[in-house]
Amino acid sequence: MGKFVKYGLIGVGVGAEFATKGLKLIEDKNIAKIVAVTSAHEHRVKAFAEKYGIEKWFTDYRKMLREDIDAVIISTPHYLHFPMTIDALEAGKHVLVDKPMAINLNQVDEMIRRAEKYGLKLGVIFQSRFDERVRKIKNAVDSGEFGKIIMGEAVVEWFRTQEYYDKSVWRGRWSTEGGGALINQAIHTIDLLVWIMGEVDELWALTNTVGHNIEVEDLAVAMIKFKNGAFGVIQGSTAIYPGLPTRLEIHGLKGTAILEGEVLKLFAVEGKESYSETEEKKGLKSWARPEAVPPINHSRVIEDFTRAILEDRKPFIDGYEGRRSLEVIRAIYKSGLTGEKIKFPYREQ
Repeated sequence: MGKFVKYGLIGVGVGAEFATKGLKLIEDKNIAKIVAVTSAHEHRVKAFAEKYGIEKWFTDYRKMLREDIDAVIISTPHYLHFPMTIDALEAGKHVLVDKPMAINLNQVDEMIRRAEKYGLKLGVIFQSRFDERVRKIKNAVDSGEFGKIIMGEAVVEWFRTQEYYDKSVWRGRWSTEGGGALINQAIHTIDLLVWIMGEVDELWALTNTVGHNIEVEDLAVAMIKFKNGAFGVIQGSTAIYPGLPTRLEIHGLKGTAILEGEVLKLFAVEGKESYSETEEKKGLKSWARPEAVPPINHSRVIEDFTRAILEDRKPFIDGYEGRRSLEVIRAIYKSGLTGEKIKFPYREQ
């Protein structure tokens, strides 16, 4: 392969729109291009290919895997991530998969094992790790600017109607979505929490279904102890009306950062002037309209993954990094079901 990565896209939903728009933002760097797309719905995939000028389209992703492509981006319902990733790796393609990697840890571990067996790259789309505000917080923690880290909070209190679940048969079911508010809506913020705070030592959680006719949780709270001694709190819901901005809080003995929605509400370090983004981004409310978020961070994920292929290095968010938030979420589900405190590392039976 030369200095160019040919991508095939599996799926044509909101996630696929983000991936395609993100890749188009780096087209001028001449390192990658989507050359094929696939979906089981012929009218949708044909329209998608025409909209974005994609040369080839298919209704069977296995046929696309036989094409001259180097990597695939998988943006499909959660339960399809595992089998599609395995098929792509078996076909010799690098894989960049949307969150969550899969619906349980056993599937994730097999995905990682197969990628390593075949010497292929496996990456996960957690685009928020590339956000400049998040990087500012992460750097402050890692450099010791905040002092000893003592508390972290991830709060995702969104609202989804019953219609949201009813119109997609795979949502709201353990076998297809793999969970509810945590594994779908809150997973990005949970990923940031564990990325910034460090390894989890143990957790205890409560989960419930309070506002929807679904199998899975629409309300969850977890208390965490990190290996560095810090405490953490996770709150996730799709039953909080009318839906509130996502919030990430990181607290150290010498500093605090509060990220609310897309705004850095507070960045305070002892002995320095506090910083705050005061101007709200009008009309941008990702907790109500996730499709409204600009694709710049998706472009950064895809560029890093592309360069990882070209330079033969690990992607910034590889399978092991992508696994971390799912491990926390699956442990929360276990604790919520049994009432037990869960020790880490957590392994599923």
